[in-house]
Amino acid sequence: MSISSVLLKALVGGLAVVGFSLIGHGGHPKRFAGLVSAAPSVAVASLAITVVLKGADATVPYAQGMLIGSAGMVAYCLASLYLIERLHALVGSILAWLAWLLVAGGLYVALER
Repeated sequence: MSISSVLLKALVGGLAVVGFSLIGHGGHPKRFAGLVSAAPSVAVASLAITVVLKGADATVPYAQGMLIGSAGMVAYCLASLYLIERLHALVGSILAWLAWLLVAGGLYVALER
């Protein structure tokens, strides 16, 4: 990867973070502003630069990985809502992480075949 492509990714990613941050700042409650500003903007910027540099076909595995990871994150969030309240922070977080691993890992294995 060349220096110019890294700089382009940084510029586009930074602009996307600012844009999504402005969108998140306008919404309520404010605690969700960080969720809106960080991950989606970086993912969109990364995919956009990959399309420009490598073409749309090269972007498919990255997009699939992002979708698989997000499904795992939903499983983690749902599991942590239940487990942290009942088993306290450390044990509940570790078990919720295992839920992420099962969902994301299971989808990865299932879709790779």
